[in-house]
Amino acid sequence: MMKETETIPQLIRRHWMRIVVTVISTALLALVLSLVVPKQFLSEASVLPANSKLMDKQRMFGENIQELYSAYGASDDLDRLMATLNSSSVLQAVADSLHLTAHYGIDEPNARKKALKKLSKQLKMQRSEYGDISLKVWDKDPAMALKIANLILENTQHLYDEMFAGYYQRSIARLENELKVKEDLILGWNDSLAMKSSSLFSDEHNMIRRKITEYRITQMNPPAAMFILAKPELAVQYDKPNVLLNTIIAAAVAFFAVIAWIAGLSIWKSGYAKP
Repeated sequence: MMKETETIPQLIRRHWMRIVVTVISTALLALVLSLVVPKQFLSEASVLPANSKLMDKQRMFGENIQELYSAYGASDDLDRLMATLNSSSVLQAVADSLHLTAHYGIDEPNARKKALKKLSKQLKMQRSEYGDISLKVWDKDPAMALKIANLILENTQHLYDEMFAGYYQRSIARLENELKVKEDLILGWNDSLAMKSSSLFSDEHNMIRRKITEYRITQMNPPAAMFILAKPELAVQYDKPNVLLNTIIAAAVAFFAVIAWIAGLSIWKSGYAKP
């Protein structure tokens, strides 16, 4: 004959001391660990992407062009900004500028690579439902967390500026090469033919020079990569670990775990009880 299985309330009443001891000891352990682990301070920023169409030189030379485009970017611009913020170029520049290998206490081969890996773990970037990007940086030093957050934003804008300038520099080089080819062609003709043909090239020649001038002006005036909704700030209180939350979660897990263990043991014993 099988022994009747006890209900959960019956198990709790019969094993209450074991349950209490397990829950309290687990909660105390979680409390102690939360108090002794290094504290992490948070610096947070929120940014919106700029419209990539503003990279077009027409934003400076086209009439009423600003009225055609919003200053704020769309979903594709948000993706590009997210990729740039989290790019190795930006993060490596941050790690080198702030000497994070020394800050993290990494003194071994591949220290630079390991510092970059740790920095990546200390970051969190995510899109919100409102179309902005939240940048969160944790560090044991609140001042360093603030520096990292600010430098990520600065280096992202710097990388955008470099790509923007490089794009127009290549365009300028192509136009200058085209201009030189045409000038060399005219110089290679005899005087009479050059005089007759020069007028044919004057309009095109002037148009190329005007484009070069416009490209140079545009190159020196790169647009913003982003708009900062919330600037990073210096934390006055640590963000991690959450001592109270960790303790409550540990106690809850311990409670349900010990109940499950006692219930399972009771079922096993009742199933194999001798008649």
